[in-house]
This record gives sequence, C-alpha cells and structure tokens, in this order.
Amino acid sequence: MTDADRIRTWLDNLTPAAAPFILRRHHDVTGVSGTGIVADGALFPAAGKSVAVVRWRGERGSTVIWDNLAHVKEIHGHDGSTVIELVPVCDLIAALKAVMAIAPASHRGRGDADVVDGWNDALGEVHTAILDAIEELAHPDGGEQQ
Repeated sequence: MTDADRIRTWLDNLTPAAAPFILRRHHDVTGVSGTGIVADGALFPAAGKSVAVVRWRGERGSTVIWDNLAHVKEIHGHDGSTVIELVPVCDLIAALKAVMAIAPASHRGRGDADVVDGWNDALGEVHTAILDAIEELAHPDGGEQQ
C-alpha cells in the first residue's frame, strides 16, 4: 500500500464521534483565564441532547462535563466576552481529501521544469505532513505501528 493509499484509507474511515470546539476569550472579565483560547472542548451527541466536555488551559486546568453546550455559553460567555468556536472537522477532512486528489505535475506541456519540480516537492511535503499527523494520532506516545 502506498503512502497516498494509506492516507486516503484513513480519511475515508475517519468519522468523528465528537465535534471539537474552543473557547476564545476576547476580554477577561474575572482576570483569571486571560484572553485568547482559554479552553478546548468536545461536543458529543446524545439521545435528545448533547454533552459538552471542556478542558481549561493554564496552570489551574480542569475538566468539566456539561449536559448542554448552551450551559457553557451561559456560564462562561460573559455577555459575548468569550465565544464558542466549533472546529470544522468535516471541512478539514474534505480539504485533506482534495489535497490527496492532486496529482503530481508532469513536465509535458506544463512549462518551466523548475516550477513543476517545486510543485511536486511542495506536494510531497504536504503528503508527508499528513502522514506524520496520522501516525501521531494513531500512536500519540511515539510508539511504532505494529
């Protein structure tokens, strides 16, 4: 199996069970968490409603499970000072699939050979980065695939 085949297979089988999100704080009302991305989260589908898990960043990090994402906004939104931004995982997967569908350029009729070689080198680096990310997700402790 080629590297491109491995990537395509992995992407085809990727079905996120949770929707990731971040909490971005534009103004720190309490003076505790600071501004920027202050927490990471995941929204899990459940029968009739959803469950949100929030992991706070920083030296006093904690993990909280909420019965509903709306409750996170009610408690931590501070009237718009902190917003919930969903990470578009399905769009990212579609973009990766589109990148994988790009074929290396051919020198025939494509103009300058240096440009074509540069394109192919860049495409190869992107494919390598995708493979590295897949390996990291599959083996986060750095262990090798069995």
